[in-house]
Amino acid sequence: MVGLERGVVKLEPYNYKWIMLFDKERELLYFHLKDLIIEIEHVGSTSIEGLSAKPIIDIAIGVSSLDKIIRIKEKVKGIGYVEIPVNIDGKHVFVKDKENKITHFLHVMVYNQHLWRDQICFRDSLRSSPDSKLEYVKLKQELAKKYPNDVISYTNEKKKFVDSILKKAREL
Repeated sequence: MVGLERGVVKLEPYNYKWIMLFDKERELLYFHLKDLIIEIEHVGSTSIEGLSAKPIIDIAIGVSSLDKIIRIKEKVKGIGYVEIPVNIDGKHVFVKDKENKITHFLHVMVYNQHLWRDQICFRDSLRSSPDSKLEYVKLKQELAKKYPNDVISYTNEKKKFVDSILKKAREL
């Protein structure tokens, strides 16, 4: 239902249960982080109805300042998350796994700054454009076949498409 081994790229057809899994995790996160955060959003492919996705729930957490990251790190560790290194200034990423399968990613960033806005804008653009969603599905399927055990290359090759969607959205 949800979860994927580290480094593996395997797409599954859209599953409406992903919304329920996000809602459940959002409640848990809000309970533990309510005094530290501004917003929690379901992002990534599991948040876009009809889109094939790796069965991992992506969650964006908006904060007023990354100065809160030490306290956030302590609190999410208590509910099964560990921080993973990323080379993106202004963003911290945490992973939750169960039975050696990644089930959730937390993307912590400053609310309403460029990283936050891009994440939400990309999601909303695909939700509102069936043509872009179809194009993205095809690209993801090709890349999953090309890189079944190389999630970094899979992700890097999607970047050009993501950037093109964001550029179109900014021009509107």
